[in-house]
Amino acid sequence: MRTILPIPTGREGWNLSGTSVVQRGRRFAVVAYAGIDPKNGKQRQKWFNGFKTHREAEQFRLTLAHHPSFSGGVGPYGSPRLRTGDYLTTWHEERERLGALRVGTAKRNRQHITLHIAPNIGHIPLARLSPAVIQNLYVTLLDSGLSGSTVRRAAAVLHTALRDAVRRGLIIRNPQDNTTLPRRAQYDPIVPTPEQVVTYLDDARETATPAIWAFYVTAAATGLREGELLGLRDDAIDLDRRLLSVRQQLVRAGRDLVFGQPKTARGRRTVLLPAVAIEALRAAHRWKREQRLKLGPRFRDSGLVFCGPTGAAIHASDFYRRDHLPRLARLGLPHFRIHDFLHFHATYLTAAGVDPRTAADRLGHTDPGFFTRTYSHAVAAAQERAAAIANELLTKTAPSGW
Repeated sequence: MRTILPIPTGREGWNLSGTSVVQRGRRFAVVAYAGIDPKNGKQRQKWFNGFKTHREAEQFRLTLAHHPSFSGGVGPYGSPRLRTGDYLTTWHEERERLGALRVGTAKRNRQHITLHIAPNIGHIPLARLSPAVIQNLYVTLLDSGLSGSTVRRAAAVLHTALRDAVRRGLIIRNPQDNTTLPRRAQYDPIVPTPEQVVTYLDDARETATPAIWAFYVTAAATGLREGELLGLRDDAIDLDRRLLSVRQQLVRAGRDLVFGQPKTARGRRTVLLPAVAIEALRAAHRWKREQRLKLGPRFRDSGLVFCGPTGAAIHASDFYRRDHLPRLARLGLPHFRIHDFLHFHATYLTAAGVDPRTAADRLGHTDPGFFTRTYSHAVAAAQERAAAIANELLTKTAPSGW
């Protein structure tokens, strides 16, 4: 019979790294977490047996935590020969197999590892990574032409990997904690004016399919993100009640569609549709029904609201290059992104006086404070209008002489 005894916590203990005292019959043992077996993915443990008393075992446990091999950063089973690149590859493959990553996230993380991190520090033993080495990595990536935002994203992948290495006992501390990240490049979205959006939508109504036109109208009228719109199923819209439910987003289109859940609970939301969006969605629904009758068995219904002429899901990059960008060039409009329809919607909601909590709920933001900070220029415009209305109210009702 094995009994896990309480372990004192504190700086001197190593229980955060997975060591504990265990009673085995009349004797005691110290068991140390020894990482993940790369062959079967199971946890490994190292046992130190033969202690007569709990006190002796506890003293050994504290001694083990300060052993030179630990202070050298190799952990109970960490090898000083384990290269950072090999560790990162194995670590990422394990997370993918465990389903801990979204498809898109896994792809981006793999790119950061193979293109940015491993070529620069992959040859260095994991146990010998230092803050200076990682700080130099940032500088090297910036000098290669990467933006501060891209370097920060690569650094986030590395930090998570090193954090897990600490948990597995491969290194004693995360060397990245003592580094300074580059500044994030500030992106100022190009927010089209209402007149520019109307010009854009009028042209789309004449030149694009009804589904594509409805896509743009819904984007501007609701502020939904591109993936949320492209992943919108037919049964997620109730046109009679004017409701649109966001329950999934399209991650990848192709032979096998890949859908993902919204990132936050606030992202799963129901949005009230304005009349202009209802009109566009009804037109898209009629067009889809006509295409089904016209093509017969050649129509492969994906079940999505915004689809191609054959019913297939739309590749975001394709219609962005083939429809959106040519339209901007033809009409002489500013080079805004499809995602900037969200900023258009949020900006003019705020400028019209919609309160931040309601606007944040409509866009799926968790924090209304973030919404207010992001669209502070629109908040300022709304404040100016409120002040003008208050001034007009008082001057009209005030006695003469004010």
